[in-house]
Amino acid sequence: MVWVIGLIVLILLIVSAWFRKVAVSVIIVTGVVGSLIYILNEREEERALSRISLAELDFENVALKPSYSGYKLSGRIKNNSQEFTLKQVNLLIIMQDCTGTPDSQDCVTIGESHENMDLNIPPGQARDFEKSLYFPGGNLKLLGKLEWNYSVSGIKGE
Repeated sequence: MVWVIGLIVLILLIVSAWFRKVAVSVIIVTGVVGSLIYILNEREEERALSRISLAELDFENVALKPSYSGYKLSGRIKNNSQEFTLKQVNLLIIMQDCTGTPDSQDCVTIGESHENMDLNIPPGQARDFEKSLYFPGGNLKLLGKLEWNYSVSGIKGE
């Protein structure tokens, strides 16, 4: 059935000058409207990434513990923004194998994980989170002590 409609449109494009003008106009209008929607969505995404600053978030009791098939990252995030709901936090978690004394530790990075946590934390509220992490390489064979840290690489608010 679709091929019949396609054939009719093709015949009209060949035979009718009026239909060609209408078809070109529809294509141009569709392209302009699509471009405007794309630009507006990109601007909204940029604004969402700058609505809540890192200073407006409190991370509490963040812990990384071994679990059955990897590691579990858990803790609590408090959204101190007065206006925006926290929708997403992107974290970079780095695991290191540290040898030596606490005064002169030599640490080697043995794993990195970029994690996106989808959240819904209204202004002035806090939520607990838990995220399973998997580091490439399977079982970690440590020469020293396992150390880890995290940093926030992105915040999205609405």
